[in-house]
Amino acid sequence: MPSLNPGRSEFLQIRRGGGLYIDKTHHFRSLLAPESEDAPTLRNPYVFLARPRRFGKSLLVTTLEAFFQGEVPVDPRYLNGHNPPPTQSKAELFRGTTAADAAESRGFHPVVRLNMANTPADSPEELKANLLEMLGGQYTLWNRRGINVGLEPVDESGAVTFPSVPAVSPAQRLEDLVGRLKARYGANPVVLVDEYDAPLVHLLGKDTDPEPILDVLRNFYVRLKSLESDLHFVFVTGITRFARVSLFSVLNNLRDISWEPAYATLCGFTEREARTALEPHLTTAAVHLDLSLKELMDQIRRHYNGYHFSLPGNSESVYNPFTLACCLRDLQDPNHAEWWKVTGWPNHWAVSGNPMFLIRLMKEGQYPLPTDPPPWESLMSTTYNLDRVNFVSLMVQTGYYTLRQDTGGDLYLDYPNDEVRRTYNHELLETYRQPPDPRTMRAMHRALADEGYKGFCDLLHTFLAGIPSEKLCRETDCHLVLHVLCQLMQVEFQSEVHQGGGRSDMEIRFPEHVCVMEFKYGESPQTALDQIRTHDYGRRHFGGSRRVVALGLNFAPGTGTEPPAVEHAVCVRYRPE
Repeated sequence: MPSLNPGRSEFLQIRRGGGLYIDKTHHFRSLLAPESEDAPTLRNPYVFLARPRRFGKSLLVTTLEAFFQGEVPVDPRYLNGHNPPPTQSKAELFRGTTAADAAESRGFHPVVRLNMANTPADSPEELKANLLEMLGGQYTLWNRRGINVGLEPVDESGAVTFPSVPAVSPAQRLEDLVGRLKARYGANPVVLVDEYDAPLVHLLGKDTDPEPILDVLRNFYVRLKSLESDLHFVFVTGITRFARVSLFSVLNNLRDISWEPAYATLCGFTEREARTALEPHLTTAAVHLDLSLKELMDQIRRHYNGYHFSLPGNSESVYNPFTLACCLRDLQDPNHAEWWKVTGWPNHWAVSGNPMFLIRLMKEGQYPLPTDPPPWESLMSTTYNLDRVNFVSLMVQTGYYTLRQDTGGDLYLDYPNDEVRRTYNHELLETYRQPPDPRTMRAMHRALADEGYKGFCDLLHTFLAGIPSEKLCRETDCHLVLHVLCQLMQVEFQSEVHQGGGRSDMEIRFPEHVCVMEFKYGESPQTALDQIRTHDYGRRHFGGSRRVVALGLNFAPGTGTEPPAVEHAVCVRYRPE
C-alpha cells in the first residue's frame, strides 16, 4: 500500500517516493482556465483561498508549483562532483492525474514560493528581517539552479545572503527576483504565497499595536499588484480574511474562491475519494478493529468528516486530510487498534497545533458566546479588524465551526465532527474542571429529551459542585459552562438567539419540542421565565409542529465550597397570549 504520509506537503517528494496522492488537479481546469482558447493569460490571475489548518493548503501550493515548472535541475557546480539526480518531466510527475496533459502543454513558468509560516514577529524590524530571510531562501534556491540572482553565494553550497548595506526592502528583493526570472526564461513567473496571515494571527489576543507590522506587510504585498504585467499567476492561501486591516485592499484584484461551490472540495477528502483511494487502508483498519467496513466508515465519518466550505446543500462535506491519514496510519498496526478499542478514536486535531488563542479569548470574556450564524454573504467576504475580531467568523475560518442546515432548512453553526467538538470543549471546560464522563452526558441528554427538567437541574448541580465557586461568580460563567455541556451532549442548540423581542440565552431543539431558556444569577427562576413570556422568546417556532417549552434557570450564588444551586421554573406548551 502507498504510504499515507500525513503532514508531508511536498508534491515532488510524494510523487517520487510513491506516496499516496489523492488527485485534486481536476479543479485546475477552472482554477487555471485561460482567458480564451488561444490566450496565454489566465482568466483569474490573482486567486485567494482560505482553509483551516492541516487541510492540505501547502500540498496544493507545491502541486501548483510542480504544475507550472516541474522539476528544475541543480546547476552542476553545486553537485560537488556527483552525478545530477534524475528529474522527471511534468507529464511523468502528473501521470495518472487529471492534469497530466495540461501540465505539459501549458509550458514553463518559474515559481517563487513564499511560505509565511516562519515570518511572525513582534516588531516591524523583526518582521522585515524574517521576510528577507525567507526571500534569501528563494534566492539561494534559484542560484543553485544556475540563475544569476545578482549576488555572489557565500559558500560552496550556493547559499545567498543579503548585504546589510545598502539596505534593500523585502518588496524590492521580491521584485528583483521576479525580474531576473522573467528575463532568464522569457516567461512570466508565478508567485505562490502560503499562510499569508501567519504574522497577523500571531498578534491576535496580544497587547501589541499591529499598525507598524501591518505597514510592512502592506508594502510587501502591494508589490504583487504593481508586478501585475510581469506575473502569470498569483495564488494566496491562509486561514483568515483580514481585509479590513487594508492588507489586501492593495491587492484588490484577488478573487476569493474560499466559499465558491466549485472549489468546496479543493482541499480535504470527499467520501468518495476516501473510499476509493484509501480502500486498502480502510479494509486493514476494519479487520484490526473487528468491524465491518460499513461500521468503520460510520464511525470515521462521525469523528473526522463534516466540514462544509459552501452552503451545505450545494457542496459535499469533506474530511480533514491530516487527521484521517493519521488515524488510518496508526490503525495499520493491530496494537494501536487494540488500544483504541478501549480509549476510543484519537483526536489528532488536539496535538497538531491548536490555535489556543481562541479559547483564551473566549474564557477571558473578550468575546461573547456565538450567536446566530452571520448572513451567508458575510461569510463569503468576512472582514474585521485585529482589535475587533468577529469571533463567530473566526471560529468558522479556523475550522472549529461549520455551517449546517436543520430539518426546517435553517442554517446554524455546529462543530464539524466529534474530534473538533471534543477537543475544543474539553479544552474550554478544563479551565473550570475536568469534563464530565460520557455516562453523565448521556443522562443529561436523556433528561432534556424527556423534558425531565428537575432531573437535568440535579445533574447540572452535581457537575457544578466540582467547580470552585470563585470561577462561577456571574451569569456569563454559568452560561458558558452550559453552552459547552450542550456541545458535548451533541444536542441541536443555539446560544444567544436574536429575535424581535430581544435575545434569549439558549434554545435546545428536539424532534417533538423546542426548549427556550433564559438564565439569571442571584435572582429567581420566575424572573427568567417572565422575561421569556414578556418578550415572546421562541416566537419563530410558533405555528410549527414542535411545542415550545419555556425554561427559566437561576444560578443561586454558592458560598465557600458550595456550588451555585440550580433553580428552575418551567412553562410547558407555551404559546403567545
